[in-house]
Amino acid sequence: MRVTASCPGSCGELIQGWFGDSQKLVSYGINRFSRVTISSEKNPEASKPKVEEALRQTLTYLEVSSREADNFLLEIDSDLPVAKGMASSTADIAATCQAVAGYYGKQLSRDEIVDICLAIERTDSILFPTLTLFEQKNGSVRESSGWAPHFYVIVLEPEETLATDVFHSVENDRLFYQQRERFAEVFRHYQQAVKDKSLQKLGEAAMQSAVLNQEILPKPYFVELLKLQQCHQWLGINVAHSGSVVGIMIETLAEIPATLAVIQRSELSRWYSKVKVHESCYEGVQLIEARGKNEEADDRSRLQRLRKNDDHTWINEAFAKSRLSNPAL
Repeated sequence: MRVTASCPGSCGELIQGWFGDSQKLVSYGINRFSRVTISSEKNPEASKPKVEEALRQTLTYLEVSSREADNFLLEIDSDLPVAKGMASSTADIAATCQAVAGYYGKQLSRDEIVDICLAIERTDSILFPTLTLFEQKNGSVRESSGWAPHFYVIVLEPEETLATDVFHSVENDRLFYQQRERFAEVFRHYQQAVKDKSLQKLGEAAMQSAVLNQEILPKPYFVELLKLQQCHQWLGINVAHSGSVVGIMIETLAEIPATLAVIQRSELSRWYSKVKVHESCYEGVQLIEARGKNEEADDRSRLQRLRKNDDHTWINEAFAKSRLSNPAL
């Protein structure tokens, strides 16, 4: 058996700060993915610790013996750099959860996957089909906006890395708390952007949050970025509040060549060694392949798309029934 699931990453967060009684964020996915494949072969080597934990947690949730993990080959094919604020861990974990469930002919809801993710680490809101205010530590707040705005983002990626669990120290939590009144104003701008469905206002809210984050995790050449934004009237600038990447938000495809030229001529390229263009993406977790041992890899004829509670998930219905009726598979 072979099952593959995918999950998009992110380019940092649109906004992040202390609101109410804890830190909360709003992130958006981009069309850059982690793909996890589970197949019925013995795993010859250890995988990423968080992925292994996701595998064990999902088996437990499905009430399957954890010893089954020894019979899997788990492969990760990710477009996402590690420890730069692009939700690589969340994408790996979420894709693993759905791949394991698909292997047993089952489908996990978005909230079930979110809960498993939260049991392992702080989590982004990239699993939701619209912009969502999310309590990243325990998931107590999951406030959907109902808006999935489309825009382009030019991702500025440096060599610098920062592990999220290292960033979330008592000191940094204290700094976020000290900013709570100013972040409340950022959140009001975000709410107005959602109400008006305004990309311009969304970009302004993102920049306000990025400015606050300069007091906690400053980004090199940020002042130059702000000057360039004012000069060229980009939608906005968003940052990884606990990572190193920066996103330049662009409304139309036609603006991208000129923006790339501006970046190349500026001082930004001295720090941000990789520059890539992506689009906002709200696909969440998808089961993209499920096939038996003797099926061709490109035979998708039996794959049917199912939608449940606005989740975007793929599952092989016939394969699911066969696994449930035949435990030897």
